[in-house]
Parts: sequence; C-alpha cells; structure tokens
Amino acid sequence: MSLNLIKYTKLLRKKAVEYEQKDINGNASIGFREKYARKLISFLVPVVLLLFLKKGFPEIFISYVSTILSIFIGLFITALIFSFDKFYKKKDLSKASSQEKLIDVQSFNFSKQFSFITGYNIVLSILTLVLLSLNTLFPEISSINAFDYELNFEEIQIQEIFNFIQILVVYALRFLVLYWLTSIIYLTLFIISSMVNYMSLKIDEIGE
Repeated sequence: MSLNLIKYTKLLRKKAVEYEQKDINGNASIGFREKYARKLISFLVPVVLLLFLKKGFPEIFISYVSTILSIFIGLFITALIFSFDKFYKKKDLSKASSQEKLIDVQSFNFSKQFSFITGYNIVLSILTLVLLSLNTLFPEISSINAFDYELNFEEIQIQEIFNFIQILVVYALRFLVLYWLTSIIYLTLFIISSMVNYMSLKIDEIGE
C-alpha cells in the first residue's frame, strides 16, 4: 500500500507539472518563464517571509489557513468528482471535421489538466495541514528564533550541534509550509483561468 501511495503521488506530481506547462491544444511551453514561474515565485515568497516570521507562525494564522485549506480540499474533491463525466466524453471521430477533432483534443487536454492539477492541489493542501498540525503539537519547538542563538566555532559541543539541527528542521518546515501555500494559490489561479478560457471556447462552439 505504501509503495503504491508513493508511486501514485510521484506520478500525480509529474503529470501535474507536465499539464501545467501545456495549453488545452497540447502545446508545451518552451520559455523559461512559463516553465519555472511557479517554482521561482513559490521559492522567493517563503525566503522573504521567513525573514519576518522569526518566531514561526502565529496561532491565528495557523487556525485561519487550516480552515481555508480544509474548505479547499472539500471543494477540490467535489470539483474532481463533478468533472469526471462533465468535461470530456469520448466521441466517434471517424467522420468528424478538423474543427470537431480540435475541439475533442481541447476537451481531452483540459480534462487531464484539470484532474491532475486539482488532484495535486489536494495533496499539497493535505501535506500543508499536516505540517501546520506539527506547529500546534510542538509550539515551543516551532517558535524557535534562530537569531536568539550564537554559534561559537571554538567551543562546539553536542548541545550546540543539536540546537543547530533543530533550527534547520524548524526553518525547513516553515519554508515548506510557505512554499506549498504559494504553490496552492498559484495553481488554483492557474486552473481557474484555464477553466474560464476553456468555457469561453465551448460557448463560442455552441454559438456557431
């Protein structure tokens, strides 16, 4: 079970990244900005915020974000279930025109894009909730401020090494929370804009 979970999660992430870089016509982005925009934004935002969050996340922030993520998870799952038979239905295209074939390709690609990115967003939301839960379980450790410690290289003892490792772990967890939150916001905006674009094409198709 655990091996399948890791396998499916890796596949979901791989496909989400793949379809994030494709439009509904199946064309892949080749520019640096299109390929790495989310990763750059998701990296830079946490780095800047970590300079201000010296004592970790306030309780009100954890409570607020946890509530929002819980709502998001429910909405994302509902959207996935709704999209299962709504966005794409296989058609017999043996006698279809080139326009009909293009529309079918667009429906297929959007279906894949929506499913994988929304599914990946659910996984990121759950992982973020888990890390935020650790902050509430271990409030003292989670509120460690690295600027309160001084490292003396001349007299390094076991306690100093332990403190250093502890600080690294705490700051890594804070970074991951902010990184995933930024990714969730970015991907949510991405899939909404993609959906609006797809719906616009479908409306134009109906109007013809």
